[in-house]
Amino acid sequence: MLLGLLLLATLQSVDTTFDSNGVPIHYVISGAGEPVVLIHGFSATLEMWDPIRAELAKRYRVIALDCRGHGRSGKPHEPVAYGIEMVNDVVRLLDHLHIQRAHVVGYSMGGSIALKLLETHPDRLRSVASGASAGFRPGEELWDSVLVKRLVAGEPLSQAMIESAPPGTPVPSPEQRAMMSRMDSVQDSRALGAQRLGNPGLYVDYARFKNSRVPVLLLVGANDDPDRFAAIRRALPRATFVVIPNAGHGSAPYRPEFVQALEAFLK
Repeated sequence: MLLGLLLLATLQSVDTTFDSNGVPIHYVISGAGEPVVLIHGFSATLEMWDPIRAELAKRYRVIALDCRGHGRSGKPHEPVAYGIEMVNDVVRLLDHLHIQRAHVVGYSMGGSIALKLLETHPDRLRSVASGASAGFRPGEELWDSVLVKRLVAGEPLSQAMIESAPPGTPVPSPEQRAMMSRMDSVQDSRALGAQRLGNPGLYVDYARFKNSRVPVLLLVGANDDPDRFAAIRRALPRATFVVIPNAGHGSAPYRPEFVQALEAFLK
């Protein structure tokens, strides 16, 4: 009995790293059941998932990772170290944990990684949920933007965001600046710039979804331009599409409707 309880505790709580082809990748595991992998957004960490992770861990084995360039994972400064390598990190993590197939949930940048997994490794997926991302496509982003140039030059993320904001963007309040400064303390600007420059390696080809049988959930905040999902919805006509009311890009994953839709889909 005691051995069984110790084994259950081990399964429910893991906080460690593994070597992904020379780059340390930090991950945490909680709960038991079917595996669910959580992939965070740009400049975030696996902590963005904490509320959802706690809820899902009641029924699933939840695995959240810090993407390379973020959090407590390795932070290469070369764009070639990103792109498809961010997909490979997820596959290597599954291999490391001896998991053949998992549910994969990503948000923003993480959603793009999840959709690239759908294109390249559908055999490793039980399902895919992509929040606030229809995948990276050629011509949709400018990788030599002011933000990226400032990050590559080593400018703190908060200042780079302020300097590259569109005209008319409100100036951050002192409280917001203080929060942004705290955020800067755990960021590596050059790594974030390199990650953005490597994003063409995550471009998705919708044509390769044609014969996909993997269940897909697409989520987006009502204030985050749901119309940009039109093309991927045509490519994945059986996908479930959920719009989170009165939510923007930053707030959608913290709304109860988000986790409700995710839990209903996973069931």
